[in-house]
Amino acid sequence: MLIQSLTLLLIILIGANLRTPLTAVPPILNNISSSFNLPTWFLGSMTTIPLLCFAIISPFVSQLSRKFGILTTITIAIIGLLIGSLFRVYSFPTLLVGTLLIGSSIAILNVLSPVLVAKFYPHKIGLMTSAYTFSMTIFSALSAGFSAPLSARIGWKSTLQWLVVIPVITLLVLFWQRDSKKANHLSNKSFVPAEQLKSIWHQPLAWYLTFYMGLQSFLFYTILTWLPSIFVAHGISQNQSSFLLGLMQLSSLPVAYLIPNLASHLKKQTFLIWMIFCLFIFGFSGLLFKTSSLFFAAIICILLGFATNSAFCLSMVLFSLKTNNPDETSAMSGMAQSIGYLVASIGPVLSGIMHSLTNSWNLVILMLLALVIIQTIFGLMIDKKKTVFG
Repeated sequence: MLIQSLTLLLIILIGANLRTPLTAVPPILNNISSSFNLPTWFLGSMTTIPLLCFAIISPFVSQLSRKFGILTTITIAIIGLLIGSLFRVYSFPTLLVGTLLIGSSIAILNVLSPVLVAKFYPHKIGLMTSAYTFSMTIFSALSAGFSAPLSARIGWKSTLQWLVVIPVITLLVLFWQRDSKKANHLSNKSFVPAEQLKSIWHQPLAWYLTFYMGLQSFLFYTILTWLPSIFVAHGISQNQSSFLLGLMQLSSLPVAYLIPNLASHLKKQTFLIWMIFCLFIFGFSGLLFKTSSLFFAAIICILLGFATNSAFCLSMVLFSLKTNNPDETSAMSGMAQSIGYLVASIGPVLSGIMHSLTNSWNLVILMLLALVIIQTIFGLMIDKKKTVFG
């Protein structure tokens, strides 16, 4: 009972670490730029750098967890996240190194979150996926919504450093969890020979999952980076834009709980895929209307919050639902997040360049609308096959 309780707490805390160090940054990009004299075009890379880390590190996470054990690998990632969060605020070089360390650490946690669920809760995949996606959503909403107001009071550097509280608590739970021999035995248990898992790169369904994951990440991280700037361009203040970004995250809380549970009980996910399509289309289309109305902006944020988190949660639960055991889940998660985040890393920088060239966000929004259509096509193709290896 203690082991199960600690594991559940650990899953929730890992969820709290998945986005918080990143979502706190966009509302205070101007503060960071002013402190370190960063050029405007570089600001988009503050999101792109972690995404590139996700892409580069993800393929190796499965091997690391098989060699050292899932709990040891997660412990290393949390320590890296703590160090990166603490030291990234001192200068431009430490900002780069800290961001790289944070990105690499989150890459490991991204891959191992669904694996942890599959290993410890194989019969409660939907419920436990909901646990960490719900935690991820609420903590990222708080960091996005309050980073700008807090920075105005205590400075942006102190604001970002206070975030280390979350990885510190996670480490304490990890050390307690690792004392259990049973937990360590389960965390190191292997189900499939490593050679067999290499064939995942030749499975069509694995590629459909990968591109669905990549496109939803492209859409989320692009809007995460530039939504405050879009609202400022519409005449909304920086503080209000920060709260609106927090609203987008906060509004997605219901789907963080509902989507994994619903997807795990459905034989096919076609309904969910079309629902996500509609939410994205209405949300992005709303951004084409230049208005400083906070009510209208709030509606857009709610729609985009539902859309982005529904797509993310569906991707996460499909890694487990479309595989037969935790080792396959790890391989699928690593592949999808590697290629997927490589695709996603283009989004923030490309959007920033497009805006610089046109001095308008309309072309960027039209591009995002087109990608929603492509994402939906891949989603419908996923639904045609039961499992990756089946």
